[in-house]
Amino acid sequence: MKRCTATLRTTRSWEARRWASHDKSNLSKEALQRQVEAGLGHDARVDPDTGTVSTAAGDLPLSPVFDPSWIKSRRRQRKADPRPPTGRLRKKLPLNPFAQALATPIRYCGVTRVALPRYFLQDLELVKHPSTREPWYAPGPLAFEHVIPRYRPVPDLPAESTDDGVAAEDADHAAKTRAAHHLTGPETPEEELKSVQRPRRAPLSLYTLSRKDMLDEFRPASKQLGSLFAMRTGAAWSPDFRRAVWRSDLSDVILEMMRRTATDALIARVLSVHGDKQKFVEPVPNWKALSNVQYRQSVLWLPREDGSQSTLPETSEYATVDVDNVAYYRKMPVHNLNWMLGSDEVARLKESAPVFAENEILVLKHWGGHSMLRLQLLLWRMHGYLARTPRLPDPVPEKTGKEDEVPPEKTKQPREPWEARPVKKLARRIVELMPKS
Repeated sequence: MKRCTATLRTTRSWEARRWASHDKSNLSKEALQRQVEAGLGHDARVDPDTGTVSTAAGDLPLSPVFDPSWIKSRRRQRKADPRPPTGRLRKKLPLNPFAQALATPIRYCGVTRVALPRYFLQDLELVKHPSTREPWYAPGPLAFEHVIPRYRPVPDLPAESTDDGVAAEDADHAAKTRAAHHLTGPETPEEELKSVQRPRRAPLSLYTLSRKDMLDEFRPASKQLGSLFAMRTGAAWSPDFRRAVWRSDLSDVILEMMRRTATDALIARVLSVHGDKQKFVEPVPNWKALSNVQYRQSVLWLPREDGSQSTLPETSEYATVDVDNVAYYRKMPVHNLNWMLGSDEVARLKESAPVFAENEILVLKHWGGHSMLRLQLLLWRMHGYLARTPRLPDPVPEKTGKEDEVPPEKTKQPREPWEARPVKKLARRIVELMPKS
């Protein structure tokens, strides 16, 4: 009988084994000694102090490779898990959407040639048309991921008590049907909803400023499209970039996706039947009552046409309101839903959630859930997307008394990137809204 000399191959490569970390309990002298003895056999005993191995044939010298001290020096100890945050500021900072927006990875806009956190940019993906199989530009999922909660809230419906319990089951099914109608529409099949959700992002993505007025300047054959993928040092590139199709109404498509996602998330939060009805959205009678709301984060404002409530001095993009006599969240963003969501989505919001039809000022609270943080980021992102870029007036030439002289030939001056100026204003607003110690 020939002896089998084959060895089992390790599942990890040498690079992975080199940078692998081990728990502190597995690097003790006793734990390493047990690991060595398990590999040598059941009858072998290792004595690190004398440097010998006790076997059935007698004591043998211990190889330095089997020395627990040498093994410990070659392995990296895993760092301990971070402790829970202590202090009120450290607890509130991870839940602050504006701090999370500034903490996103830096990406580059090829059109304006500015590097900003990814939150301020609109991601575009290269996908294939389902029928023609041609490459098309499509909006990416970064702004819409994890905004709507995973559960599907159902409203309360009275059910008549019967002996067989059929009415209770019918009421529960009707409640789920109504909630699905509010969120997705009455005629959307379940298979179609599953097919819309993609399991992962597309392999090829681009970034540009998240500005509607800037995307409106793009045309199917404009030079701006070539600037999108001009600077891709170290990033994936494909020849499909040059022949990709740009939709002329892509900016409107992105806006409709933002509005529909934000409306669905607000409806899902209001229709929650678990716990307090005002856990996520709480109405207030006036602006002075904002300081009485706990866990306040932002204001949802639905101004009425009759002007019954006092209007804010700043009702356009980046509007904020000051709250007196509070330690944190002294400046809250105000989301004018009529301007942000549009008339169609506001009508659907009021029809699905009566609390928005009955009140004008509501407070959107913050909780530990990740979806609430993503909803706050989406609402503030819509401010920057809908903001209008201010145009600077042409400078008036000064009169020097030499108007009769022939002016020299004018040279073309480089144009200032006007698309990046409003981003500085948005960044200043974010710094103001961050909590201060």
